[in-house]
Amino acid sequence: MEKYAKFISHIASPPAVVTLVLLSTPLRYPGVAWPPTLLATFFAGLVPWAALIWMRLRGRVTDVHVTERRQRWPILLITLVSILGGIAVLLAISAPTQILVEVLFMLAGLLIVGLVNLVWKLSIHAALTTFAALHCLLDLPAGAQIAVAFIVLVGWARIRAGHHTPTQVMAGTLIGTLVSLGDFLVV
Repeated sequence: MEKYAKFISHIASPPAVVTLVLLSTPLRYPGVAWPPTLLATFFAGLVPWAALIWMRLRGRVTDVHVTERRQRWPILLITLVSILGGIAVLLAISAPTQILVEVLFMLAGLLIVGLVNLVWKLSIHAALTTFAALHCLLDLPAGAQIAVAFIVLVGWARIRAGHHTPTQVMAGTLIGTLVSLGDFLVV
C-alpha cells in the first residue's frame, strides 16, 4: 500500500495540481484564451516545479515533497516571487479576469500555507488538492462525490507515505476549503 501512497503523492504534487487547474481554465471558462493561461501556468506551476527540481539536485531539499518543514521556506518564497511576477505580466497584457482570479486564489492559499509552515507543518498537498477538487469539479455531474474522493485519497496517501499526520492533512484540507469558499464568493 505504501507504494500506491507514494505514487498518489507524486501525481498530486502541488506543481502538478496547479498546472492541471490552470490548464483546465479555458475548458471551464470559454472566454479565457490559451496564451494567458499558458503564461499563468508558467509562472504559478512550471517555474516553482523547475526551482524545486533544481533545489533537489543541489541537495537543498531532501525530497521533491519537501517533507522537512525547515526546507520549505525557500521554495515557498520562490513560488511567491514567481506568482507575483506572473500576476504583473497578466495585468500588463490585460489577461481575462478569470485567469487572474485563479492565480490570485492560488496566491492566497500559498500565503496562508506559507505562514502556517513557518511555525507548523501542514499538508500543502491536501490544501491544494482540496482547493483544486472543489474549484474544478463541483459543476460536474457527481462532482461533489468525485471531489471528496480525490481529497480523501490524497489525504490518505500523505498519511500512509509517512509525510504527514492526520492533523496536518486535516489542517491542509481546511485551508483548501476556506480558499475555495472565498473563490465561490468572488466568482
